This record gives sequence, structure tokens and C-alpha cells, in this order.
Amino acid sequence: MNTPARPPLALPATAGPVIAEEVRRFGQRYVETGGFFLAPQGQGTMTVVAFAGQAGITRQRLLFQVSALALDQLFGFAGQRACWVPAQFHSHAAGASLSFTDQQHGLRVSGFTSAVIPRFADPPAGVAAWGWWQFSSEVWTPCQPPQMEGREVEVVVFDEEGVRGQ
Repeated sequence: MNTPARPPLALPATAGPVIAEEVRRFGQRYVETGGFFLAPQGQGTMTVVAFAGQAGITRQRLLFQVSALALDQLFGFAGQRACWVPAQFHSHAAGASLSFTDQQHGLRVSGFTSAVIPRFADPPAGVAAWGWWQFSSEVWTPCQPPQMEGREVEVVVFDEEGVRGQ
């Protein structure tokens, strides 16, 4: 069975600053945070940023974890909106590399992309300064950041209680 070609990823230009502000809010409390990107089916422009809420979300200095129920809520929402989830993002206290925990326990799906936002107390707003990784054949490899586009990004919050506007 042939898998359809994955479109190249792109982000609205407003996504980086919006995400950096959310990361800073939690980073100043010395904890990691994160979320996911959604794109319309068949497209690569990730028009929705889904920030993790509270219910079923664990945030610590060296850990950001999302429960299975919270993921189910997010993926159900994506399906209702005719979207797919091509990438996630999360913050680190220092560098933009994937940790051992990220590599072993992140979403290990072929073609899935993970972004790591460094310096969570004062993160860069430019997505080119983040670490970008793609999973393929049992390994994560560095990849290029998405292209930037001029449109606005939609922001939602998800957790075990559902998905809602911010």
C-alpha cells in the first residue's frame, strides 16, 4: 500500500511569538510545557496551535507529559475539524535537543515532527532557533523548520476535559 506524500510543513508567522509567550509563562515557573500543531487534511500549513491545558497534563522542570485521554480529546477535535496532527512542540530549560525521554517516549510515528523550544524562561520567538526533529525508521533526525506564511494562527487549549478556544 502506498502512503500519500506528506506536504511540506508551514506555519503562520504569528505562531512563533504566540508559542514563545506561552512557554515563557510556564518557564518562569521552571516547568516545561507544550502542545501540538494541526493542519487541514492534505495540507502542510499548520493553522492551529493547541496548547496543553491542565487536566491530564504533567508539567515539571524536566518533564512535559500528556495523558492518553487528553490526546484522545485533541485527535477527536482534529478529526471533527477535518485536520491532521503533523507535529508537536515542547519546551526545555536549556537546549533545543531531544532528550532521551523525548526520543523514547514521544510520539514515534513515521513522518511525525517534534519541535523543542530552548530556554523556557526566555524562549526565542523565531521558530528557526528551535530544534526540529522528524521520526523515521525508529530514529529521530534533525530537520528544517517549517516555512513561514503571513496568515494568523488559531489558538486552542486541550486537555482531558476537551478542546476550547483560548
